[in-house]
Amino acid sequence: MGRAERRRLEREKSKQKTATYNLTKEQLDKLVEDQIKDRLKAVKKQAMEDAINTAMTLLLVLPMEVLMDHYWKKTYAKKIPEFTELVLQYYERWQNGELDMDEMKKDLWEYGGVRLEEREAE
Repeated sequence: MGRAERRRLEREKSKQKTATYNLTKEQLDKLVEDQIKDRLKAVKKQAMEDAINTAMTLLLVLPMEVLMDHYWKKTYAKKIPEFTELVLQYYERWQNGELDMDEMKKDLWEYGGVRLEEREAE
């Protein structure tokens, strides 16, 4: 590398300065706040998706295990596929607005002896 080429490279390096911006405290605070809001929104969305996936897993797995262990010990291999399909169909019907959650909760209380109530967070 010759002297002229080194000088040219040095000139190019000196021209590539880092851009500097001047922001007021309010502008900087707004930028930080916007970034935090975006990040929180993404984290909340992921947490909600994880909670839904866990709930759906429990919705299928727990009743299936109870039926296998206590009710259909000999015939569960034949009955479980139909049972899980029906549960998924009812879930889809609920999503489509065809089933009323309040009515199903009433049935759960009347026939299952379990009352589901919402409580305010403390």
